[in-house]
Amino acid sequence: MVFCFLVFSCSTNQNTPDNILHEVSPNQEYLLNTFKDLSSNDFQGRKVGTIGNFKAQIYIKNALIKLQIPPFVKRYFHPFVKYKTFSTITGTNVIAKVEGTTYKNEYIVLTAHFDHLGARGNTIYNGADDNASGTAALLALAKKIKQSPLKHSVIFIFTDGEESGLLGSKAFINQQKQFLEHIKVNINLDMIAGSMQTTTLHYIEKRLKKILPLSSYKDFKNKKNTSTIRVKRGFQQFGKSKLMGGGKINYVNASDHSPFNRAKIPFVYFGVGTHVNYHTKNDDFAHANLKFYLRSYCYISNQIMFIDRSISK
Repeated sequence: MVFCFLVFSCSTNQNTPDNILHEVSPNQEYLLNTFKDLSSNDFQGRKVGTIGNFKAQIYIKNALIKLQIPPFVKRYFHPFVKYKTFSTITGTNVIAKVEGTTYKNEYIVLTAHFDHLGARGNTIYNGADDNASGTAALLALAKKIKQSPLKHSVIFIFTDGEESGLLGSKAFINQQKQFLEHIKVNINLDMIAGSMQTTTLHYIEKRLKKILPLSSYKDFKNKKNTSTIRVKRGFQQFGKSKLMGGGKINYVNASDHSPFNRAKIPFVYFGVGTHVNYHTKNDDFAHANLKFYLRSYCYISNQIMFIDRSISK
């Protein structure tokens, strides 16, 4: 049984990496450093099809190589092309796999999109929470699972083009049809750090009852009561996106879990929902809630391990 423990003191008031790093575990330190890297100006907002996005692909690939995590079907880069009426979007998913100890041909798929909005004029939209937070968490999970493999094989998909219509996750579903019937569950991480005002991690799920015994399903839901952060099942029925002029967001279709849902694959989606920094220039590392982020990561990590142990056979 593998647990993620928070080791930093909750009495520290300042939300800076220097005040937190000396109080965390090596895996959490890796998480924070990776989060800071990916949300820096070096990647120019990571918009699909840009040089900054390509640099992010290389960063993720090099991190996986350093962690000695093998590529998925013999390659890390899985490009795709989306043809639109007046344009063509070319993106690249970065995918790796850690083989399971017991069920090598059954998969838990973990997803997080690494692309964001890019730059507009001199303004860079670094997308720290959206979604350097999920991307860094996925790398930290890959590091952890490589060290202590799960019963099921785990596919790590760093998706591209999510901001342009979930293009990366749709591409995976279309490109890897032979794997779909062997995927037990998709767990998607999108915006898990929040802003300084964030106090709650939300999640939604579908079909989890199909893969978990009833007692385990109840335990999964009840674990929110033992979390070090507030965890709530469900978002507001609809959130509002400033980028869409106040348009409504249906969270079932809001991120990379949606194509898995359409393929009838069970999913769990973790996120904080929209907040004051969402899709603005203030969604940067300096405005992310680092302590909440560490607790969020630990809660999600524990739930992934729990699901792996509990899947019905």
